[in-house]
Amino acid sequence: MKTSDITPAIAIHPGEILLDELEAREISQKDFAIKLGIQPTQLNEIIKGKRGITAEHAVLISKGLNMEPMIWQNLQKLYELDLEKKRQTRK
Repeated sequence: MKTSDITPAIAIHPGEILLDELEAREISQKDFAIKLGIQPTQLNEIIKGKRGITAEHAVLISKGLNMEPMIWQNLQKLYELDLEKKRQTRK
């Protein structure tokens, strides 16, 4: 069995990882949203998994945290793939 064949028990939204990163750096959601130039509600929706991380968000988040944008894009794509794998195993 290849690891790509494994269906995760839960899919972790990149917003959860972002929240962990903000908490580790002791940055409030409100302060980070202001730094990114987006509405705090928009950031909160990402963190709660109600909104995905777009390419634009990935670039903004990366600049705000001094990381590569591809990290956030990859996390989003992996999340979407995990959801699809779970959906297909239910068929």
